[in-house]
Amino acid sequence: MESSDELVHPDAAVAPGYLANHAARVFNRLIDAALRPDGMSLSLLGPILLLSWKGPMLQRDLVRASAVKQPAMVALLDKLEAMKLIERSSAPNDRRVAMVHLTSEGRAAAVLGGDVLIDTNRRGLKDFSDEEAGLLVGLLQRLITNLEQGDGTKYHE
Repeated sequence: MESSDELVHPDAAVAPGYLANHAARVFNRLIDAALRPDGMSLSLLGPILLLSWKGPMLQRDLVRASAVKQPAMVALLDKLEAMKLIERSSAPNDRRVAMVHLTSEGRAAAVLGGDVLIDTNRRGLKDFSDEEAGLLVGLLQRLITNLEQGDGTKYHE
């Protein structure tokens, strides 16, 4: 049987993009496992935390504020509504527009989800000094900024 070191190409094992992506996959898997007993998942948690932070929002603003596209957001909101974690109503000034807000159960789910995220981040930073944790955050922020800016390189014509 191959060790985990043999499953990753040596170039990938030191590539920041690969490592960041791998860390995100492990993090997401841990979050989903922690939320599963409560019938939740990381994908369902996103809109709940956004509503907990921003308060009631128009459905279209939830889409704009997240990385989730409109059809997927509608499906997430349908599921959250069936779970009685959110309610949708017509906006007062435009009945064609849906206003989304958390129910009391949704607010409790936001607290639970926030605790799971904080605990999992804490677990990931176990044995890091405060300085190392701050350095890691700063370096990841720079990595994201650099990747988002791009340099105009074209790989295919």
